[in-house]
Amino acid sequence: MTINNNFWTMTTNKAKDSAEISIYGTIGTSWWEESVSAAQFARDLRALGSDVKDITVRINSAGGSVFDGLAIRSTLKSHAANVHVIVDGLAASIASIIAMAGDKITMAAGSMMMIHNPMSSIQMGDASDFREAADFLDKVRDSLVSVYASRTNISEKDLIVMMDAETWMSAEEALDQGFIDEVEAGSTVTAMMQGTVAMVNGVSMNFERFINPPQLPQAKSEPRLWPVLNNQSPGGASPLNLEELKAQHPALYTEIAKTGAAEERLRIQALDKLAAPGTADLVAKAKYETFETAANTALAIIELQNQRRQRAGQERNEDADSSGVNKVESAQGDEEDLNSGNDDSKKQIEAKGSKIAGVINKIRGGVK
Repeated sequence: MTINNNFWTMTTNKAKDSAEISIYGTIGTSWWEESVSAAQFARDLRALGSDVKDITVRINSAGGSVFDGLAIRSTLKSHAANVHVIVDGLAASIASIIAMAGDKITMAAGSMMMIHNPMSSIQMGDASDFREAADFLDKVRDSLVSVYASRTNISEKDLIVMMDAETWMSAEEALDQGFIDEVEAGSTVTAMMQGTVAMVNGVSMNFERFINPPQLPQAKSEPRLWPVLNNQSPGGASPLNLEELKAQHPALYTEIAKTGAAEERLRIQALDKLAAPGTADLVAKAKYETFETAANTALAIIELQNQRRQRAGQERNEDADSSGVNKVESAQGDEEDLNSGNDDSKKQIEAKGSKIAGVINKIRGGVK
């Protein structure tokens, strides 16, 4: 049984009464706001069945939603199975809190762990708003500190210092500090930067929000020449097809495939950020049919919204013309006629009021 949902994958092995969960990428639907992800994670975990005795959780994530991460850790911690967490790339921010759910925690050689203070996205407000946000952040920080303190022998005071500094640790350093139980040798972790985006074992992560990120090698974007048949010059030779490239140059084929997959993940993630009511079809078409970039899709969404506004304005004008609202006579002087007590004047005013009400109802789609 395999469950694919959002940023995790769950697979069961009935023969061994075990399950494996991979948590890759951004946790939750946003950096700070609570989402449905934690609740869905708990439902998916229950769906694996009560016979699961051993769960392996693989983590490669730069963090995400604080609330989702805390809830997912609690869900794993309270499960009856033995939980073995393996960090096979990066466990940063709230992902490191999820890692603390393990009865046993292992980091691959070359992997990293990072702890820091929770952050808020508040950008506007007065002094009281910022004071309230700061107090709330301190409470959230204290809850994170208690999780780390229960796992390590580090005092809460020292943990706060480490979180203030945004502390990055290698697998060996995390072992020395008591965050993990062992370092797994033999596995390979590849990491490089493309601008502010890190690629860690093929998973893209935005490091822009971090104040003290590690110095990773920059990815090179040098143009590559395709291999040609029979060592001929590119002048008249035909390029290899994919099967020939894979057979004759497997290393190059693998590198091209990894680069393409990474770029496609970045494109999909950028398109997901454009999703909004009324744009789902356009975004889906860009993802799977036209394979447009997020920039071109954003321009298409703006054009679509402009067209919708123009069409809505035209429809309002047409409704006004067809309903007769433009033909309703001015009510100037009606108040004097009403106060005069003239019955005919009152009837005329009531008729005008009924006509106006009918027009409004028609425009709103109501009943006259």
